[in-house]
Amino acid sequence: MKTRITFLAIFILLFLFAMPSFAQDWKKLNPDGAEILVDTTLVRSVKITIAPGETVGPITHPAHFAYALSDGQLKVYYEGKEPQTMELKKGFSLFSNPAPPHKTENIGNEPFTFIIVELKEHPYKEMSSASHY
Repeated sequence: MKTRITFLAIFILLFLFAMPSFAQDWKKLNPDGAEILVDTTLVRSVKITIAPGETVGPITHPAHFAYALSDGQLKVYYEGKEPQTMELKKGFSLFSNPAPPHKTENIGNEPFTFIIVELKEHPYKEMSSASHY
C-alpha cells in the first residue's frame, strides 16, 4: 500500500514540468535548476533541482520516466483538487502516462533533484476530469 501511495505521489509530482501539448522549455521554467541532458525530436532528458521553498509550474508532462537523485518532500497542486504531499527517496523511479497541469513545491529543507525523460510523441492532451487517473 505504501508503495502504491508513493507511486501515485511521484506520478503527481514529477509531472511538474512541460507545456499542455508538448515538452516545455525547462530552462525558461526553472532557469537555475534545469540541466538539459538530451533533447532530440523524440525525447528530452532533464536533470531538475528544486530548491527548498521553491514552487515550479504550472506544468504538464508528456509520457515520461523519472528517477529521484535525492530524498525530498514535495507538495503537488492540481487545479480543483486537494494538494498532495509526498516523501520521495533517492533511487525511486517511475513511468507515467501524460500528466495534467500542476505546480510542485519543495517543502523540505534540502534541494530535491531528479531526472525526467519525456517522450515527445506522447504529449498531455486535455481530457474529461474522470479520465485523468
